[in-house]
Amino acid sequence: MAERLPFIGLEREQRILEDALRRRKSLVLLGRAGSGKTALLEWARQLPARCGTLVYVPRFNTPHGLLLTIAQELIRCGHRPLQRLASSGPGWERWLKRQTSSHLRGLLWQAFEQAPAGILLDHLNGPGHAVYRFLQRLYFTPGMVLIGAARDQQRLGELRRLFWDPKQMVCVQPLSEQEALRLFEAAAEFFGLNELELEDFREKVLESARGNPGEIVEMCRLASGARYRSGRHIQFSLIRIELKMAQLE
Repeated sequence: MAERLPFIGLEREQRILEDALRRRKSLVLLGRAGSGKTALLEWARQLPARCGTLVYVPRFNTPHGLLLTIAQELIRCGHRPLQRLASSGPGWERWLKRQTSSHLRGLLWQAFEQAPAGILLDHLNGPGHAVYRFLQRLYFTPGMVLIGAARDQQRLGELRRLFWDPKQMVCVQPLSEQEALRLFEAAAEFFGLNELELEDFREKVLESARGNPGEIVEMCRLASGARYRSGRHIQFSLIRIELKMAQLE
């Protein structure tokens, strides 16, 4: 969608994240699903150039997948050291896919030593030893910054050996009542719900979400579908079941 919902709340987390990127200090965002971690990382990608080159990794299933994603994003954004080290001509994507993990690790280590950058690692879910060893070297490379996002410390997996200091952990806080209400009203307008009966739906959404921005937005999005309506009334119970099922996946 060309339009986006306004970024409401999480000002404290925004300040901490921007400061970390500018000072090249690694940290990890912790919070339950829908708490705003992905929104914060996407916001960080739009920061001024003085925060340096930022590579966003939405998720990865294997260590090799992580290496490929980082290399692809670096070449796309014009990271000159990697472009010099790699075959970055017209067939660079095919060339990358033919490389072994050990070769890609070496290329990325060399490239980042020449031109450090920031890596935003979203949806961390128990990365193992191979990922830890690759990121460990980057963690200690001058000028590099790693920003991770996970639901809890357990999902950091082996990366808990890097993010062990409580000062590096930012627990994403729920929205205040006023912020949650502002977000609901913005989402209701965004998804075209203002012609429906919203009083009861609003109350149930805010009570159920408990300040979780992702849940507020998702429940409003679902409410825009005809299957969750009966006339002008929104069937909240069906939406809540749908949301709970999605969170279990």
